[in-house]
Parts: sequence; C-alpha cells; structure tokens
Amino acid sequence: MGLAEFAPHALKTSGFFRQLNRKRRIRQMRAQIHSTDPIKVVIGAGPTKFSGWFQTDKEILDVTKPSDWSELFAPDSIDFLLSEHMLEHLTEQQAHVALSECYRYLKPTGLFRIAVPDGNRRDEVYFREASPPKDGHQVLYNVGTLSAALQNVGFVTKPLEYFDEHEEFQSVPWDESEGLIQRSVRFDSQQEFKRGNLFYTSVIIDARKS
Repeated sequence: MGLAEFAPHALKTSGFFRQLNRKRRIRQMRAQIHSTDPIKVVIGAGPTKFSGWFQTDKEILDVTKPSDWSELFAPDSIDFLLSEHMLEHLTEQQAHVALSECYRYLKPTGLFRIAVPDGNRRDEVYFREASPPKDGHQVLYNVGTLSAALQNVGFVTKPLEYFDEHEEFQSVPWDESEGLIQRSVRFDSQQEFKRGNLFYTSVIIDARKS
C-alpha cells in the first residue's frame, strides 16, 4: 500500500498531495516510456484506455504547457499521438501551442491522429451538442479549419472522415491500430445522433510530421 491509502481526505485533496501524486505518475510513466518501442500516446485521454498506448490527462500533461511535455518526453521521440475531442476545449491560441508541441515531440514521419466535432454537420441535435459553449467547447472546427491549424505548425494532413461544405459525408479507410477514434462512422452507435446510416461522426485527420 502507498501513502494514499492512509492519507486523510483533506490531505488527498490538497494541492501538496496532488503535486506529489503528479510527480509519482510522471516518474512511473517516464520509466515505462524508456523501455517501450514504439511510443504511442493518447493526449487528453480521460478514462479512455487502449492496450499499448500511454494515457495522459491534464494532471500530468497539460498540452498547452511546453514544460509538461519536456518532463515526460524527448523531442522527436513519439511514434503515434492520438487526440479525440480535446482540441475544441482550447482557445485558438492554446490550440496553436498544443499542436506545435505535438509536432515537436513526434518523430520525423510520426503520425498524429486527431478528431474533433464537425462544424459542417448541421443537423440540429448534433450541431447543438457540438457548438460552443456546450460542454466547455471553445472552437467549432470543420475539415478546412482543422487542416489549416495543423498545416500552420508544419503537419502534412490527410482527412479521413468529415462532412464537406455541401454537408455530404466523406470518408476513406483507416487503420484503428494507428489510433482508434470511437466517435467515428465505424465505432459510434449513439442513437440520439443517428442520421441515415451514421451516428455521431467527427472530423478525423491524420497529420504526419514532415
């Protein structure tokens, strides 16, 4: 048993205890990273867990803080990054910092698969759920604006799933072993968002470090 098992509730919820817990988690993850190849990282993972992937959350990796990245990783060291419905919770300036750090820490030719709500999908239930300020959303992207944000920091982009400007759904096959997006045409089944044969969909883009 660790200290956390015996600590009183007031201590567990204190800033001091949280900082100790953060340092412990970072030490553990760094040790695991050094012995892992390839390195696959989910950013903004929340409760999501995928076998073979490192899950990070804001406690140990605030993607808008370069110092948090450098505590865990070396530049040009990550093979795969995965982000599902995280970027829309950042301001445009915060998103630029986060995407720049993603680019910095990926290996050359490394892959960043990213998904966000789709601003070109205009059916009422979906659009109401996706639009700011619902659920803390700051920005509503579409395939064009997300591609531009990624390209602006150096990525080469390939859209995988999205609604185009005519509200027509477009998709190409993608390999879930390179990053599983759950809110996607193959993996989502939320009935409240059903539209024809689709359920909840996202703008999904593969961004490759050049």
